[in-house]
Amino acid sequence: MKKMTSKKTDKHTSEANTEAAASAAASAASTEQDTPVFDDQSEVEALLAQMEEFRDKALRAQAEFENSKKRMQTQQATALLRASERVVTALIPAMDDIEFAVAHAQESGNDMLEGLQAIQAKLVAVFATEQVEIINPLGQTFDHNTAQAVQMIEDDNAPDQSVSQVLQKGYVMGKDSDNPRVLRPAMVVVSTNTNS
Repeated sequence: MKKMTSKKTDKHTSEANTEAAASAAASAASTEQDTPVFDDQSEVEALLAQMEEFRDKALRAQAEFENSKKRMQTQQATALLRASERVVTALIPAMDDIEFAVAHAQESGNDMLEGLQAIQAKLVAVFATEQVEIINPLGQTFDHNTAQAVQMIEDDNAPDQSVSQVLQKGYVMGKDSDNPRVLRPAMVVVSTNTNS
């Protein structure tokens, strides 16, 4: 009896070892099939070159995405600026009227002066919020980018090509930005000096 049990155990052990060896061989064969085997160096180099090409394409796509994002932000900022520009441009004649009324009220001692000055202050605050500044080049050298000369006068006491009188103030939006926009140039009288 004991001998028979021993033979059965040996048989089971032998079968288990055989199965384990077969399983290990199958696993090794499977691993060999999963891992590519390259016969020559040129195949490796070709795959490395292809990998580098894919990496380069991915980097280019990422850069293009960043550029598109920046373009979109710039276009959005420009659209907002143009919308503000239209509103401010429509308000400029009202500002002219208020300035005229304030000047008239000061001259005549009108009791409406305080009310007009309060309205003017509100308009100035709106302009400041929208980064709009007044162009008042009195006494400065004439600049055709921000002013329009409507008259030239000879004045030997003033520097040549200087603004001697501002007939109508101008307005510029975003003066300190990369893209300032003159909403309305100042209308000026320019002095010429024959002694210069």
